Amino acid sequence: MTEAAKLSKEVKLPRIEKALFLGCVIPARIPFVEKSAKVICKDLNINLTPMKGAACCPDPIGIRGVSEKTWMALSARNVTIAEDMKATDIMGLCSGCVLSLKNANHALKHDAELKAEINDQLAKVNRSFKGTVSTVRHLAHVLYEEIGVDTLKALVKKPLVGLKVAVHYGCHFIRPSELHQLDDPFFPTKLDEIVRALGAESIEYSEKMLCCGTGVAMADDEIPVKMNQRKYKSIQQAGANCIMVVCPSCYQRLENAQRDVKKMFGETYEFPVFYFTDLIAIAFGHKQDEIGLKFHRPSPKNLLAGIGIE
Repeated sequence: MTEAAKLSKEVKLPRIEKALFLGCVIPARIPFVEKSAKVICKDLNINLTPMKGAACCPDPIGIRGVSEKTWMALSARNVTIAEDMKATDIMGLCSGCVLSLKNANHALKHDAELKAEINDQLAKVNRSFKGTVSTVRHLAHVLYEEIGVDTLKALVKKPLVGLKVAVHYGCHFIRPSELHQLDDPFFPTKLDEIVRALGAESIEYSEKMLCCGTGVAMADDEIPVKMNQRKYKSIQQAGANCIMVVCPSCYQRLENAQRDVKKMFGETYEFPVFYFTDLIAIAFGHKQDEIGLKFHRPSPKNLLAGIGIE
């Protein structure tokens, strides 16, 4: 038993209550991400209450580009569901979802004219934004700010020594920085600290802050693949052996685009892509089948076996 595992018996975790906003992509396309997130939330005494009746966040790239007010109204409708639940804190697993709901919650609290205009629209579906939700946070924000890196480290039972992780922050997780106020938007470190707390190594690479390409793919087929090639090549040159993300859109793009890069450039990359809760669950001692790692492509099985995790 490691020293950290011994310490885990002494860790006292406060009960944290969150209204859970799942969004569209995770439950519809990659439900194993939801599984690993819920597994670690149970370990960390985070009680999740689903936001029943919630719809698309909506996407901060697509709908916002067409109509800012429509984006705001749809986001505000979702926030009102948490208000009706008497929840004060919303937690999401998607960077884009968190941005949409957080933006609406913040904007409508600070702009009475906008709030009145949006409530006129919400009244058509018998809803009204009241402003009673205190925080909208990504699970990674919650872990860093409310649980703490030291606590995560104390709960590690299987240190991920040997994993060389290329952390991908993505576009919406830390930006706009004046809204999130979590990390430096150009030189972030918080996710890297979580990786190191799990016993893994966070590898610096030149294209760390390059977008995954999901938004660009809505308008062009070739440019995002070229972006992905740059990203993969940078990761390979830096010596990383896997990628970690905090967004389901980034997850899908960085996993699937490895095939696209091979088709376009003839270059083969086999980087397993982990959602950050996958790595936490493994480090906490959960089995791969329990969190659906068999559904990942490329498979992380051999990589994990190489560091002693079967």
